[in-house]
Amino acid sequence: MKKMVYASLLFIFFSTLFSLADTTVLKPSKEEEIRDTIVVHGMVLHGRVTGIGPQRLSFKLRYSDGTNRIAYKDIDSIYTKYNYRISFKRMDIEGRIVGIEENKQYLKILEGNHERTVKIADIDNFIMAVSEDDSFENVVRNKFPYTKGSIHAGLEVENGINRKNTADVRLNLKRKVAEHETRFFLNYNFETTQTADEPKVQNKDELIAAATYKNYFENEQFFFASLAAEYDRPRQIQQRWLPSVGYGYKFTFDKAFWLEPAVGLAYATTQYTDIQYQDDQFTAAALRLSGEYLMDDVIYINTLIIDGNIMYYPSLTAAEEDWIMRSNLGFSIPLFDFLSVKFIIDYTNDSNPDPEVGNNKTTSSLLFGFDF
Repeated sequence: MKKMVYASLLFIFFSTLFSLADTTVLKPSKEEEIRDTIVVHGMVLHGRVTGIGPQRLSFKLRYSDGTNRIAYKDIDSIYTKYNYRISFKRMDIEGRIVGIEENKQYLKILEGNHERTVKIADIDNFIMAVSEDDSFENVVRNKFPYTKGSIHAGLEVENGINRKNTADVRLNLKRKVAEHETRFFLNYNFETTQTADEPKVQNKDELIAAATYKNYFENEQFFFASLAAEYDRPRQIQQRWLPSVGYGYKFTFDKAFWLEPAVGLAYATTQYTDIQYQDDQFTAAALRLSGEYLMDDVIYINTLIIDGNIMYYPSLTAAEEDWIMRSNLGFSIPLFDFLSVKFIIDYTNDSNPDPEVGNNKTTSSLLFGFDF
């Protein structure tokens, strides 16, 4: 009888111990309890909002490494427990999203005890508050809330009978505060080849940099001022400067597609490496076109971003003799929150005096990089 009593007591003791252990394991941590909630077509999703776009919201699901892009029209309700720093119309606020309203074009933000409505199209920046995430990356983003950009690179090294070294680096920066927008672009290309029978040949050594300021003074109309500089050793260009000013208009189609044509005046000055070619200067028309088209729910890749630029500067006095044209077409696939792959086609055309160089060239590049 005593053995049965002892066995029963041991059973009760271990059962209680295991029960407490199970309770301890299943109890969520403080971090797990904090999460954002979105209801999409009646389905409740838990996780964290990672971005606010013109047409879709980026949402990282709990216990998942991927990011979902959810159309605002599909969101029934939204409520965040994290605090976010939101910039719009020269204002910076810190608060939580507590709703979506007015035909899914406005977000309700709770700032302390004060609730305000913010138009999604007016949001310039959306990042997690430092009080929620004090990591180095998030602190830097909060220090420069209006600045976004990307850096992509492609490298190739070949060793053997033939030797080849190739580098292609591109940097894009954008700062937007209300109607003021500043962009900076830099592209550097380098390539050398060498064979057993031939000495090293430099095929590429070129740098293009451009800084552009736009002022959207009324609706989608803007004035711009730009300064571009470049050199291209194989094409005999020692240095080239190209300032321009003008007017443009932004056409927006369905939020995911926009075009910006612009016209103005420019002045081009070029110095060549070969002394047999005289330096060239001319006043030109500035004809520009840029655009972007974002495609969601693409089979296999989810999101595809197509962007392009055309810049044409024909001389006002002799367009057939002096002109400069630069254009590119890019296809970007976001892989994660910050990593993307980009395929770019560049077309260069100008009135180069060297007949061995020619007027035009086309380059295709596959690059990997980071978005920040």
